Amino acid sequence: MKILNLNEGSFPVKLRMELDKLSVPEIGKLATNLTIEAKISKISKNILKCDGKLDGVFIDICQNCLKETEVNLSNQIEVAIKDIKELLNDTSDQDQTHYQDLEYFNIESFIEEEVALIYPNIVKCSEDCITEVDDHEAKKNLPFKKIRDLID
Repeated sequence: MKILNLNEGSFPVKLRMELDKLSVPEIGKLATNLTIEAKISKISKNILKCDGKLDGVFIDICQNCLKETEVNLSNQIEVAIKDIKELLNDTSDQDQTHYQDLEYFNIESFIEEEVALIYPNIVKCSEDCITEVDDHEAKKNLPFKKIRDLID
C-alpha cells in the first residue's frame, strides 16, 4: 500500500506503477500487471487534478456462454481529487471527483475505484455471442417438424 501526503510537497507528482492484484469485488482477475501512469497537479488548497492512463488485461466469464474471456482495460484518467472533509459541503457539478484524506492519500484505493468505474458492466466473449447461441438453438432437432411443415 502506497500512501502520499498531498497536502505537502512539490507538484506535479508523477506516478508510474504496476499492480499485480486488486481487491475490487465483482470483476475478473488480473491476467497481466495493471500499468498506471499518472500526474497529480494542485489546482487550489484542497483541490487536485489527476491525469493519466491505466492499462491491463483481466480474465472474466462471458455472461452469455460462460466461457473465460479476456477483458482489455485501457482508459484515460481525468479526475478531480478533493479532501474527504469537503464531501458533504461540495456543491460542484463535477462528474469525476474522488474524495479521500489528502494527508494519507492511498493510491491503491484510488486506482481500485477507477477500475471499478471503467470495468464493463456486461462481459461478452464477442460482439455476436448472443447470435451464435441463437443459431445453435435454430439447428436443434425439433420433434414433429415434418408434420408442422405439412400443416403450414
